[in-house]
Amino acid sequence: MKDNFSKNLRKLRLEKKLTQEQVAEKLGISPQSVSRWETGATFPDVMMLPEISRLYGVLVDDLYKDDLQGYDKLSDRLVAVYYDTMRFEDFTAAVQEYERMEKEGTMGAWDYNARTWLYGRMIYASTKKILEDYDKTMELSKKNDPELYFRARNEKLMFRCGYTADGPQCIEEQLQAVKEHPKDSGEWGCLEAAYYNTNQFEKCYQVAKEAIEKFPEDSVHYLYAGDACKELGKYDEAYWYLEKRHELDPTKLDCLYAIAFCHEGLGEYDKAYEVWMRIVGLLNGPVNEINVKFPMRKAEECKVKMGQKE
Repeated sequence: MKDNFSKNLRKLRLEKKLTQEQVAEKLGISPQSVSRWETGATFPDVMMLPEISRLYGVLVDDLYKDDLQGYDKLSDRLVAVYYDTMRFEDFTAAVQEYERMEKEGTMGAWDYNARTWLYGRMIYASTKKILEDYDKTMELSKKNDPELYFRARNEKLMFRCGYTADGPQCIEEQLQAVKEHPKDSGEWGCLEAAYYNTNQFEKCYQVAKEAIEKFPEDSVHYLYAGDACKELGKYDEAYWYLEKRHELDPTKLDCLYAIAFCHEGLGEYDKAYEVWMRIVGLLNGPVNEINVKFPMRKAEECKVKMGQKE
């Protein structure tokens, strides 16, 4: 192993066309130390190994290998590792190296291009994992937790429509599901989600109104009706549906967030402020200490804008 180490140091230095003096200068040591390492006479301090490996564009473990392959930069090596393993920790290691290079100002055009591939690969892997986990959630909750089951169904539809361009297929699947299960409120809600997340707001609104007639106590349909009306500019109707959602299920605050954003979009910062503070009051407590920060910040922003309008 020690023989491999010394041979690899020399091999990597020659591949990079560096002299022992140049390596010594980069590492802040004497040329004699570099020479002794390459002949196996001495071994560098273990604390220097990460710096040596970065200089030669390899991992510390690579320095001991029989069949060492050199890379131009450590970032290239880390990307290669992630390509092979697809593990999140290897992705993170590569990202951190790019961040270090960017901070030092050593990122070149090819480095930025390589990082786009890195993030693209992570998006692909994450997308696959997200869909698998939605399926697992639905599998485990279908019998015992219908609310979670349809929540996962809706979230998966939103994800597919927004990130995988499966919108048309989602709509066809849900139209068929509603046809087969016309008395299932959850299937209607999923159809509304499919239309809403493909920006077909008028169709979403019409389906939601029909669903409300069939299932007047299921608050999810009021949410989709309100959100669709908001997108269609029918604000008075949007407010009614969203408030009705909260009336039917006071634990659901998504409708109040939508109302606040409606008011902000119309420049009604005084009304938006009141709704944001209403949300703050409902969230206030140690359990929601983190969640309350966003509506509080939005309320403060509205307060500032109210003052600017005066």
